[in-house]
Amino acid sequence: MSYLAHIEHVASGAYIARDATTFGERALLECRYDLAAVRRDVDRDRIAAGPASIWRYAPLLPVEDAGQAITLGEGFTPCVKTRALGLDNLWIKDEGRNPSGTFKDRAASVALSRYRELGVERFALNSTGNAAAAWALYAARAGADCLCVIPADGQPSCRAQAALSGARVYLLDDWHAAGSVIAAITRDTGRLNACALREPYRTEGKKTIGLEIAEQFGWTLPDVIVYPTGGGLGTLAIWKAFDELITLGWIPDRLPRLVITQYDGCAPIVKAFREGRDDCEPWRDIDVLAGGMKSPAPIGGRKLLELLRRTGGAAYAITAAEALAAVRELAGREGLFACPEGATTLAGLRKALSEGAIKNGERVLLVNTGTGLKSLPVMPEVRLETIDVGALAS
Repeated sequence: MSYLAHIEHVASGAYIARDATTFGERALLECRYDLAAVRRDVDRDRIAAGPASIWRYAPLLPVEDAGQAITLGEGFTPCVKTRALGLDNLWIKDEGRNPSGTFKDRAASVALSRYRELGVERFALNSTGNAAAAWALYAARAGADCLCVIPADGQPSCRAQAALSGARVYLLDDWHAAGSVIAAITRDTGRLNACALREPYRTEGKKTIGLEIAEQFGWTLPDVIVYPTGGGLGTLAIWKAFDELITLGWIPDRLPRLVITQYDGCAPIVKAFREGRDDCEPWRDIDVLAGGMKSPAPIGGRKLLELLRRTGGAAYAITAAEALAAVRELAGREGLFACPEGATTLAGLRKALSEGAIKNGERVLLVNTGTGLKSLPVMPEVRLETIDVGALAS
């Protein structure tokens, strides 16, 4: 069973029925649970006996019958200890181990599982690539109809994953228009708008990263979490998990400091934070590597800025060159093949250390959101020598 009580529109505080399937133009929708009942009924320490996937946390998810979940074994990715930058207590949570290669699988699994229970079978979303790939693949497993709009300059890997799954995939040149394009499609076709923060269940899937972090660190939390941020949904979801766990009494009442990274070619949240503003201005000229973190007008910007200040955090803009150098560093020194977006966390950590925002000895967790295999076309060039077998034989 699910302990889902209702859905809340965060901006207005309005309640939405737990079985709603239409949300209009409202954004920032969150699931609320009967946490008192969870505290009464659920033994935290028995979670370890559950499946090695996000579905070990079924009581804190909105799906009524987790046994019928649309799953490919997503989640429960490792936290790997590393000596990068010479730090004594640095960890990397490697989301590249998920089925489609990124953390987006968590959201697709939970949302599609819940919507199948509610009888919803047709979806549309815009995505810089990874979410489209995840939703298309999980929709194929669910027998659902998925339409994806992705950037014309997006990653070939995501395009192939989405198209080969049978999803309807369309390319868009002007990415600033992506949200309005999906809004028009959903109005005209009756598809559910599955874009980030336009419905409540993607957040619930992504919050399982936070649940895993707490469990993997013995029901405590790191001092600092460095997270690569585009629209802000993943970050907000993780801290939602922490707030719920604190309410349950499962972890101490102490939140980690949040440090976010964005590409310097699309950094509306970093800019607003550095300028002391409460909301983001739309980013005009996007200039980033193909892939994620391409959100010029993040819906969750205001709430994320509040979270940064609430936790005493920091925000850093990372160049493409710095991200690719960090990819090489993580691969060459740690054996971790991160996507460039995930590698921005290492570059951001270096900047935070230089500013004194993070100190050696603190327990720091970097979140790598995907495998570098999805980003091969933009990876640093490698030069290899060909072996002359004849010369070796002689």
